[in-house]
Amino acid sequence: MSDVRLDAKVARAIARVLRMDDVDLPMLRAFHGVLADILMTASEADEAPADGQIRRAIRAQLDSEGGISNALINFAVKDGQVEIRGAVASEHDRETVLAIVRTVYGVKEVHDHLVWMDRATHVFMPSPEDSCPG
Repeated sequence: MSDVRLDAKVARAIARVLRMDDVDLPMLRAFHGVLADILMTASEADEAPADGQIRRAIRAQLDSEGGISNALINFAVKDGQVEIRGAVASEHDRETVLAIVRTVYGVKEVHDHLVWMDRATHVFMPSPEDSCPG
């Protein structure tokens, strides 16, 4: 699997358009928000070498585990703190991604911003970190 690379200015412009989209379907609006989040963290131009190594190790570990597509997951790493944004198929996949990320050498802290779709209700579910008030 390969990463998609976008110029940071282009990614920010696309993200702004996705966030401004006036969509009446909550599910589609949530999906647009996820795509915007991925685009906003897609730039690795300011990434320190150690953080790039951590990000690549996370991707390699996820690829080797199999079963979870990380095509809609973006990892932004700064000083060993990992921000995970994107969408996964289930709560189980979210928990698996978090467990894998926490085992990677150099990861100090993990911030979970993954969403998944509840298959029974077809509603996008936010991460516990994003659904907590305050």
